[in-house]
Amino acid sequence: MKHINKITGQKSILLLAWPIIMLLLFLGCQPPKEMGTEKSKGEVVRDLPDVSITSVTKETDFAPHTKVSGTIANNIHFELLLPEDWNGKFVFGGGGGYVGSVMNTALGFGIVEQGYATVGTDTGHEGHPVDGSWAHNDLEAIVNFGHMAVHRTTVNSKAIIEAFYGKKIDYSYFFGCSRGGGQALMEAQRYPEDFDGIVSGAPAYNWTHGVGAGFTHNQQQMFPDPTQLKQALVTVEDLELLETSYLAHCDALDGIEDGIINDPLACDFDINTLLCTDGQNTSCLTLNKIKAIQAVYEGPKNSKGALYYGFPIGGETDPGGWDRWITGGIKDGAVEDFQVGVTTEAEAPSVPNGGFGIGIDMMKYFIYQDPNWNYTEFDFENFDEDSKAIANALNATDPDLSKFRANNGKLLLFTGWSDMAISPLGTLAYYEQVVGLDASATEDVRLFMMPGVMHCAGGPGPWFVNWVEAIDLWVTGQESPDQIPVYFVDEQMQAAGSRLLCAYPEKAIYDGKGDPKKIESFTCGQ
Repeated sequence: MKHINKITGQKSILLLAWPIIMLLLFLGCQPPKEMGTEKSKGEVVRDLPDVSITSVTKETDFAPHTKVSGTIANNIHFELLLPEDWNGKFVFGGGGGYVGSVMNTALGFGIVEQGYATVGTDTGHEGHPVDGSWAHNDLEAIVNFGHMAVHRTTVNSKAIIEAFYGKKIDYSYFFGCSRGGGQALMEAQRYPEDFDGIVSGAPAYNWTHGVGAGFTHNQQQMFPDPTQLKQALVTVEDLELLETSYLAHCDALDGIEDGIINDPLACDFDINTLLCTDGQNTSCLTLNKIKAIQAVYEGPKNSKGALYYGFPIGGETDPGGWDRWITGGIKDGAVEDFQVGVTTEAEAPSVPNGGFGIGIDMMKYFIYQDPNWNYTEFDFENFDEDSKAIANALNATDPDLSKFRANNGKLLLFTGWSDMAISPLGTLAYYEQVVGLDASATEDVRLFMMPGVMHCAGGPGPWFVNWVEAIDLWVTGQESPDQIPVYFVDEQMQAAGSRLLCAYPEKAIYDGKGDPKKIESFTCGQ
């Protein structure tokens, strides 16, 4: 892996960021020259600048297609799939966590079978998606991960596709969730001409404050001693008590008692009612546990106020909720399957949960550039200033989508209300900032809040939506996504009921008499 400016110390490496970032921006924004136009249809362009095609193979997985594997600038690896029966469209599939291997989470929608050309990338480094140690003293890798690798892969993939098929792409889409959702927003903000339609799920769009500060804050509560990582302060039994208690208080608010809170913000359950009284030691929570849980709900803060958003109630007992992201404890395979559609052959780090691995590494290897950084006494007091330089390369927080919209771009946002990785309140806040800046943005931007859904997928709520189909229908003018069918999924990944998903601020309202697993029993309203 290529490293530059091997410098120690938390500040010195960041001072050198801007010249490198500007150089990479210049290189990355240059479209490929018109090369290979004389080649025959069905051939792969091999003379794109700074691109090395490492293999071209005929494949039959999904559907007959040509797989093009290549490298951009020596370290950005990509795999581009070119179906024999091309539908004229292109989908970029995003990654998860710190990526680290070629990932394409759009493949789960059957896009190759439908004729979409599609690509994924490792974003310029190799490793497990929960391990961020690769970023230490490597500014080029950080900028590639932040935004450059996806953009350069997009530009070069388009050139290869159009030369291969001998015609222009009709429509280009991006789908991603978590890290991929952050990649999606970065594309809309920095490179508004790359895609016609973008789907951003549970977006990790604020890496310094949402991931670095937020994840680390939660680990401070659950693992106050970083040398004792086998058991979190809050246990599985504690979380079962918490969930049972607030469901008893709020589950029926939407007219259906099904273990799903339709709108967590409407639930006024007070966790202090679970405080143990004198002599009580069962069916209650001790004061230190209540304070730790409340801290997760409130989010990180310092003397100046809140640094980022906390979490609503939800996900306490689901394997994809608190256990995977906030509590857990070191055990075999704890972070192996941390996100739907994300697979890797890299060895997982020994961490108690995904939030610990990703959040602490953000602090160590990105913000402070110090492998010995420790969260024990850290108070976030100077965090805004400390994280400012790296935020410019990583964060996709700009609510101004005017250039993307002027290019006729459409953006779909979605997030699970029970997501315990990327706060649903953060996604909601970003949408409100977009609309607050320009009320007309509702014409081209939609947000869908998904009750009972965990990080990207899973949970007691209905979670499967064909997001690629939804963005295609919207961009091509066939259907505006004011409401979308969403499906419950059984253990065999088959549809097991449906409900209605409504564009925020509306939500699904039950008619009070129909089958609660049939979409016709619901309407959208406030």
